[in-house]
Amino acid sequence: LIEYNPNLTLIPASTLKLLTTATALEALSPGHTFTTELCYTGYIDNQGTLHGNLVVSGGGDPTLGSRYFTEHHGDVFGKMAETVKKAGINRIEGEITGDASIFGEVTIPDSWIWEDIGNYYGACANGLAVNDNSYLISFSTLDGINQPAVITGISPEIPGITFNNQVSASGDNRDNAYIYGSYLSDRRIIRGTVPAGRSNFTIKGSVPDPALLAAALLREKLIELNIVVSGGPVSIYSSSTDKKVILSKFQSPTLEEIVRITNSKSINLYAETLLLHLSLLNGNPSVENGCNYILDFWAKKGMPTGGIFLKDGSGLSPVNGITAEQLAYVLRYMKKESVNHDSFIHSLPVSGVSGNLINFGTETVLIENLKAKSGSMDRMLNYGGYFTTTKGREAAFVVMVNNYEGEQDYVRSLIVKLLTSIVESF
Repeated sequence: LIEYNPNLTLIPASTLKLLTTATALEALSPGHTFTTELCYTGYIDNQGTLHGNLVVSGGGDPTLGSRYFTEHHGDVFGKMAETVKKAGINRIEGEITGDASIFGEVTIPDSWIWEDIGNYYGACANGLAVNDNSYLISFSTLDGINQPAVITGISPEIPGITFNNQVSASGDNRDNAYIYGSYLSDRRIIRGTVPAGRSNFTIKGSVPDPALLAAALLREKLIELNIVVSGGPVSIYSSSTDKKVILSKFQSPTLEEIVRITNSKSINLYAETLLLHLSLLNGNPSVENGCNYILDFWAKKGMPTGGIFLKDGSGLSPVNGITAEQLAYVLRYMKKESVNHDSFIHSLPVSGVSGNLINFGTETVLIENLKAKSGSMDRMLNYGGYFTTTKGREAAFVVMVNNYEGEQDYVRSLIVKLLTSIVESF
């Protein structure tokens, strides 16, 4: 219907999740699930003592303990502990092991920035994820403006983590605190400000070693059931040759459900986990292999891939690049040619109704009509999705604005005006 600079490579931010989730649905199918296994090594004697390790073997399910899937998983580590008790084990002469070897020792995408990776939205994908690989830090700022913000609690407690807290209270009513620290590193620095006059103000960080946290949470549940555990929690990222006996299996929600949360809530962790699952279809697990799989997949579908630069699956990297025409190609394909079109389209927020579009175009013809994924960073604001024109024509659209001046709200209002005009004109 209309185009302007459709082949200009731009930074997609979170609209890149459209590409990742579409590929995952096509390659794996909406009903696909991921399996976490509870196992043990060694043997159980007549007195109920396990002479070996209890192992949680991750299958790349990003939703264990997630607040988005509480009805599906429930108290998953409590269930695991109950399984151990029912197996007749009352003592463990060994360690509680979080096995994340399915993806190996995953590294953070090289181009992620230091300001992001210590915070919840920079949580790195892991073969054994837990609690969305995030934790809460609570502050008290009752001492007043410009006074130190005092850490009052961490939930859940992270094994071995230490904090250099440089946060102070501010008259600004916003969270301006950032957590700095790397994956698999226990040291964290917190800088910035949080609102004054609060007894319990929380910010969210990324867990440095999710597999270790999973093992620690299970160990706590075992102790609550009076099961004696001699060893501590440990994590492993390479495959073990030890023979394992499976006690139980835990299935993830379906891929369709995971994609719905990935796009509607813009969860970077889920998109990065899906990228690593795609990489397994392309050989060894790695971010690079996952990106190459996506490029090869769409090239075989006929999409020109010149001008695409993929560095992750979520869009968090500021070095990603893609054109509006390429994203529109994916959107058109998923609507017109894919048998998985409903799973994909229903994952997108609806204007005036849900997700990041709840306040988008609410007093225009876009309300309850436009379905789209948004993506934003500093000086970037992008949208990609679908709408129906006033004449009944269904259309895919992509709007990408990079390196604008001025306020984001003003740029958003211009995008609303543009899309409203198109819907009303065709």
